[in-house]
Amino acid sequence: MDIDIPINVRTRALILRYEHDRPITEDAARDALKQRGVEGDRDVVAVVLHPFEPHTRIRTRPEQDWSAAFDENERFAEALSRKERELGVDLDIHLFGCAPLMLMLHLASCLPRRPLYVYQQRITDGTWLLGYDRSLSSAQTPFFALEGLPTSRQGGRGKVALIVEVTQSIRDVALAEFQARHPSELLATVVLRPARGGPSPQAVQSLQDASEAAEQFRSVMDTLHKHLEGVESVLLAMDGPASLAAALGSVINTNTQHPVVLHHFNPEQRKYLAVRRIHPPRRVASTPGSPSSEQFAEAGELLKRVRTIHAQLCDWLKRPKQKSLRQKLEQTSLLQSDIDTVPARQNAPLFRHLNGSWTFHVNLLLGYRQLQERLRSPEDWEECVRLLLVHEAFHVAQQGATSYDYQGSGRTGFVLEALDFDADALAVEAALAWRTDHRPGRARGRTRTQDMEDIAWNVLESFRVFEPERPMRMLSERRLRRYLIWLFHACRLGTLPLRDAEPGALKRVVIEIAGLPTGLDPHEDYPQPGVRLDGQEKNESLVLALYFEARFARMQNPGWVRELLSCLAQWEQHPREEIRKRLTVLFERFFNQHRELVARP
Repeated sequence: MDIDIPINVRTRALILRYEHDRPITEDAARDALKQRGVEGDRDVVAVVLHPFEPHTRIRTRPEQDWSAAFDENERFAEALSRKERELGVDLDIHLFGCAPLMLMLHLASCLPRRPLYVYQQRITDGTWLLGYDRSLSSAQTPFFALEGLPTSRQGGRGKVALIVEVTQSIRDVALAEFQARHPSELLATVVLRPARGGPSPQAVQSLQDASEAAEQFRSVMDTLHKHLEGVESVLLAMDGPASLAAALGSVINTNTQHPVVLHHFNPEQRKYLAVRRIHPPRRVASTPGSPSSEQFAEAGELLKRVRTIHAQLCDWLKRPKQKSLRQKLEQTSLLQSDIDTVPARQNAPLFRHLNGSWTFHVNLLLGYRQLQERLRSPEDWEECVRLLLVHEAFHVAQQGATSYDYQGSGRTGFVLEALDFDADALAVEAALAWRTDHRPGRARGRTRTQDMEDIAWNVLESFRVFEPERPMRMLSERRLRRYLIWLFHACRLGTLPLRDAEPGALKRVVIEIAGLPTGLDPHEDYPQPGVRLDGQEKNESLVLALYFEARFARMQNPGWVRELLSCLAQWEQHPREEIRKRLTVLFERFFNQHRELVARP
């Protein structure tokens, strides 16, 4: 569904009605705000997320049918953040939810670092009362009694069962389900229950109780991460008020905690279903909602080609002639790896180190299908797949540091940026060696520099597969610098003085654009700075600066920088050769001012 959020610069708060189970009247929500002394009408906008549809109730649906509801939560949160940035506002959220606990928990987890008020409907008369206030500080009085929480470091790999029983006891049913699904993988079973009197419909008595419960839940998740390093995921089952579920979701942060698998109790089957895994976001260009059967079939056909390319690459790398490349990969994980035979519907690591397997998500494959249509040349597309495989294999050799599990201490990822460049440079080296062995006819009349130029442009095209929005409006600073680095190399290789020269190894360049306003990247859960590529028409402070081979250079023409940003944002709006020519000509203007950058290979 398209999510319309009708806010403006005067809006100061948002009433969010979440109607999976039953409708919530706007008057009832506004009355609840007035009862608390909050003006319920003036500059407070009401929005319905998932309007009530009696014929499509999700509570009794099978596991695979839940993904669209969770995706809807994430799209709403992203749309809200984008609209707030555009307007320069930060809104209070007043959440009224009639929805399954795990959807309430997940929705709150999608709304980090903002004022959040969650209301609970009273069973007796249907009125709404405030059930959780994120701004309320904890008094450090335990709400939960804890059972089974490790007090020291433990080894092993597996999962943790985390059972939260507030209204009624659920441990027997939930634990039986977890043990049946993961018979030899449970490293620990942790149970949280109210310290005063145990589970009861009256267990949560006040706002302070909800705040204490949320703070304890955060502490439990942090302790599990500290003491059980080998945990693959935390299996979460819960029974309690919906407002408390949202309170617990508001403190989930999988960048500093283990991934969480949310389990919903299906009343008809009398069992817990694994309906969502919350984990650090993958940078995959996604399609709205769940993929159709046709899209899944297309992804499956594409995966067959990827598997063939992978097998050919591994066979080629095993040849004696490629010993140098194998050594640079430092280990044989790539050579001994396998690719899953079907596309993944759930998010999972692209490459799993211990069992040496690749998992290609259906949306990632659909992104490569779009790339295939853009490149037209099958050889170029296959080269892009090999670039990905070698790049990721290099990360494996470096103990797997990727944007999915790493953030820099300064939240900008300078170390990962250096890692990414070396991974890209090795992938280019492998691509050039592959062309030498497999495309001799194409190589006649061409120099190595021209081949490296073409490969560098394929590197840039490959980046786009992982962008979560097109056209790009917001981009993390680290990813913007990665684009700039490879644009510099591609355009430098294409300049006339270098085309007939031996290119040599690609050297690292430090490059940035100063003067761009920053904000939080909406596509990351952790607070990573991002920059806007659009809306810079009146920005006269833009400067591009770089340092390469002991030479410092700047482009202090804001119009030039704006044109560069526009080309990046609107990349797919133009044919490949057109955008390549525009950017090459653009950088020629830069090289004309700094000819020392292209005076030698």
